[in-house]
Amino acid sequence: MRDFFNKIYHRYKTTILFWLDLALNLIFVLVTVYIIRTFIVSLFIVSGPSMCDTLNQIYGQCQRGNGEIIVVNKAVYQNFLGLRKIDSPKRGDIIVFHPPRNPDEFFIKRVIGLPGETVRLKNGEVYIGDKKNPQGFKIEEPYLNEKNRDNTQPFRESDTIFKIPEDGYFVLGDNRIASSDSRSCFKESIMSGGCGQGENTPFLKLKNIEGKAWIVLWPINKLGFL
Repeated sequence: MRDFFNKIYHRYKTTILFWLDLALNLIFVLVTVYIIRTFIVSLFIVSGPSMCDTLNQIYGQCQRGNGEIIVVNKAVYQNFLGLRKIDSPKRGDIIVFHPPRNPDEFFIKRVIGLPGETVRLKNGEVYIGDKKNPQGFKIEEPYLNEKNRDNTQPFRESDTIFKIPEDGYFVLGDNRIASSDSRSCFKESIMSGGCGQGENTPFLKLKNIEGKAWIVLWPINKLGFL
């Protein structure tokens, strides 16, 4: 039996080595792609109008369906094997994340409030309170269009102050009049009990964040860094 396999091997040695090399290269490519997509960068299709005009504003029209294709930098917030993170989310970062109660869904919004801060919505403006500014300061938002500038309204009159926990982030869409974000706990409408009740939280934890929106790939006329 051993002699039989030896004869087969020597007869088809070249073919066997070819397919073995091909299989190993394929495995290497698949593992490399998996590592890159899981830990480094991935593509994301922006869907809906919540980030217009910054994203999904194509040829002057805010897209209500799928629109721009962007590259998400997943490495920037990663904590590799307990080592120090490259960076933490900053105010103004555009991030892709899973809503707290739906790990199968992806949202894209802008970071507004950081851990330990208080976000106050007043007269359509956004104020941030922290240790240095307990009375709060108005944030400037040059990325908002005319319809949304000074028009950040709460979804309910009672939900105007959001105290962010030490491990939380508060996010808003740039299209404030058409965005389901931290104001509504990422829902189109607020169920009975209201936003902030139980697991219905308006805040994101770092584990919910997939990465930072980095580059617009398509359409070509908007190619560039965010």
